[in-house]
Amino acid sequence: MVPSREQYREYVRTWAANGPLLQEIRDREIREADTPSSIRTFESAFRIALRDLPARNSSGLVEWQDYMARWRRRG
Repeated sequence: MVPSREQYREYVRTWAANGPLLQEIRDREIREADTPSSIRTFESAFRIALRDLPARNSSGLVEWQDYMARWRRRG
């Protein structure tokens, strides 16, 4: 079911009303983040990925574009 125009308006009002609260939460989480620990964690995960996942010749973007082009032609 497609939302009505009023439902869209209510959605926008909800986000607008909660925006400042969400920004406060985001700001607090950034201030309280343990950046050095996060860097160590992500570095470890990155090294494991390098070790366990083979390198690819492509990011998959070309294949995705080809898939989408075929999908559009079907429609």
